[in-house]
Amino acid sequence: MAALSLAGVAMGACSDDSPQAAGNPALTAPISAADGTTTNLGEVLDQPLVVNLWATWCGPCVREMPAFDEVAGELDTVDIIGVNVGDDAADAAAFAADLGVSYPQYTDPDGALTLEFEAANLPATAFIAADGTVLEVHMGALTADELRSAIAKHFPESV
Repeated sequence: MAALSLAGVAMGACSDDSPQAAGNPALTAPISAADGTTTNLGEVLDQPLVVNLWATWCGPCVREMPAFDEVAGELDTVDIIGVNVGDDAADAAAFAADLGVSYPQYTDPDGALTLEFEAANLPATAFIAADGTVLEVHMGALTADELRSAIAKHFPESV
């Protein structure tokens, strides 16, 4: 089943909308920074975290990135990061920079994080509590207002 989920993402499954239930923490899957260093969500998590899985070939992903950048600039007590699926870390970071996106970018080099989030489609956005609990994984693109609403729902102390 997990292989099917990753295959769907790798084959270009893109989604505009549909919520997905969440489960247990996904903190140990490796993610790579643009400089080639490898880390994981457990190492970058120091407050509530929004993780946006995206790909350069995914139109809805690319269209929502400016909204995520806008909201990221408004937040002090919630972090937003992007995790590219399927591209080299430096290439993904350069692509995001060309779009004017300034929030931190990583890649999911072996698809482990994508599988942990059960992200069968992109974009997918995970809302993770400061203790590492995955509260929700939303499948589909979000507008800035939808992202703000989801952050207020999951992290009311942060707004």
